[in-house]
Amino acid sequence: MKHTYKTLITLLFCIIMSSCSNTKFTKQWVNEDFDEQPYDDILVLVVADKMGNRQDAENYIVQKLDEGGINAMQSYDILPKTQTIDKEAVGSAIDGLQLDAVIVMYATGITEEEYYIPDRRFGVYSGYGYGHAHYGSFYNYYPHAFNYVFIPGYDNTHHVVTLETTLFDLDDGKMIWSGQSNTFAPESVDDVIHNITVLTINELKNKKIIK
Repeated sequence: MKHTYKTLITLLFCIIMSSCSNTKFTKQWVNEDFDEQPYDDILVLVVADKMGNRQDAENYIVQKLDEGGINAMQSYDILPKTQTIDKEAVGSAIDGLQLDAVIVMYATGITEEEYYIPDRRFGVYSGYGYGHAHYGSFYNYYPHAFNYVFIPGYDNTHHVVTLETTLFDLDDGKMIWSGQSNTFAPESVDDVIHNITVLTINELKNKKIIK
């Protein structure tokens, strides 16, 4: 019984925690002068403190863009971390690659937020006392107790990761679109990148900025 009860509580906790992990845009900006054909050759640049994180993030974004039919490439091969990212460096790096846009992504902050999880009841309480059927014997009482779980409310905290993702035209360097997003209670760095990547691609496609 102890093992079963612990398993049930663990499952409930995982469901609650997973439901907290989500990403949404809090701000977006679109260049109103953009009236060109959607971009389909994109360079991906993730600004990160560790090269491993940058590589993992750029690889995933490129993978998802490729799956959507967009030609994309990672920047870490042609723009090493130690290299100054300026117009001349980028121009030299992309020369002959026929790239028309660059997506830049970086974290702007990590904050901690408090929230309250209210009482939760599972099952329907049918009353107390011997007159109720489930109090007649152990064999009725145990299934009733097992099917009725009460978890009291409690205070908790979670981390919120804020990212800024921006798409620039590589021809003239102009900003075409930018979005600021929050990811609530991420399980890992990968969780943040995976969520914002899918969200960003959907937004850019809906706005016809990428094919």
